[in-house]
Amino acid sequence: MRPSLLGTALLAALSLLAPALRAQSEVVVLPYAGPISPASAEYITRGIADATARNAAAVVIELDTPGGLDSSMRQIIQREMNARMPVIVFVAPGGARAASAGCLILLGADVAAMAPGTNIGAAHPVYSTGGTVSEKVVNDAAAYARSLAAAHKRNSEWPERAVRESVSATAAEALSLGVIDLTANDLTELLTKLNGRTIHRSGGDVTLAISRPQIATVEMDAREKILAALTHPTLAYLFLLLGVLAIVVEISAPHGFFTGTLGFVAVVLALVGLVNLPVQISGAALLLLGMVLLGLELKITSHGALTLLGLVAFVIGSILLLPRIPGYRISPFAIGAVALLWAFMLSYAVRLVLRSRHQPVLTGVERVAGRAGIAKTDLAPRGVVLVNGEDWEGLADTPPIARGERVTVVSVEGLTLHVRKAS
Repeated sequence: MRPSLLGTALLAALSLLAPALRAQSEVVVLPYAGPISPASAEYITRGIADATARNAAAVVIELDTPGGLDSSMRQIIQREMNARMPVIVFVAPGGARAASAGCLILLGADVAAMAPGTNIGAAHPVYSTGGTVSEKVVNDAAAYARSLAAAHKRNSEWPERAVRESVSATAAEALSLGVIDLTANDLTELLTKLNGRTIHRSGGDVTLAISRPQIATVEMDAREKILAALTHPTLAYLFLLLGVLAIVVEISAPHGFFTGTLGFVAVVLALVGLVNLPVQISGAALLLLGMVLLGLELKITSHGALTLLGLVAFVIGSILLLPRIPGYRISPFAIGAVALLWAFMLSYAVRLVLRSRHQPVLTGVERVAGRAGIAKTDLAPRGVVLVNGEDWEGLADTPPIARGERVTVVSVEGLTLHVRKAS
């Protein structure tokens, strides 16, 4: 009797411990490919928080990036270095890279791993204005790279060269230099090699026990995907320029506010993305000047001079709008296409304006002759008609005309419109 009671108690204890054991062997994977941006920082921060809530054994960031913003990079590094569980950055799959900001994110991980055919390095800082950084900024970045490597007991000399000299290394070279901890062909091989491995962390060494890990992949949510799309340099640029163009066309040739409304929505979406991008003031000013000069062509007959100057300022401003940071360049094809579209649409609008200037000016009574309208009251034979959005006294040539029927203005006598039923 006693053995059976003991067995039952052990089974009950194991059933209570099973969820905790499963949770401890869970590994959360965060795949990310693209520039380091506010969207990627938000995604990785949320992913690590989700892993903490799951009580996961480790987090693996599968990384492929050309680099990006310093502020977003530092946010990611702070989150990975202060996570409750070990954070592994795995540059994968083959052909991926951890360049510029991605290099430092890899250095800041508890475990730095790379797949064959990948590379790391080229971490020289660049001003958001695109200019050459000062020695002070380079020294700061070099010290930061050294501190990240030293904190995880790795080679701290090569990271400094990556910052100062923009050197790069393959996965095999990085492993031989002691820049990374290991190489693996894929995630399965990586986790197999990490099982039982002691990891050096600021809070003390941790030994990973992931013999049978449960993989939980956390993807970007809808909000992060939308933010990533809106902060894509070319997309934000197209939204802004096409939106402004739609508003200009609506002002010069109204289309029932439809075109203007679409333009307004596009501009708002562009601003959502641009506030998260390192926009250069000089480029934005030139771009704005170009649009103003192109718009002035509608008001001033310059025989193409304003259009030419506007297009030059427009193109140069587009090129300088964003810095030469990896992953933050506007497609030259998009710049050329938008410039040609602006030139075509504004030339069309100018022709409409010039044509209207040569037409006789019709005022008051003259502009309703031959127009269509609606009878607002019964005309038997007199009543009220609505023509051109205005109420007029109407006289039916062939009464009666019932209220609500469509009418056509035949002639004008003083302030009275002679009308007949519309055919």
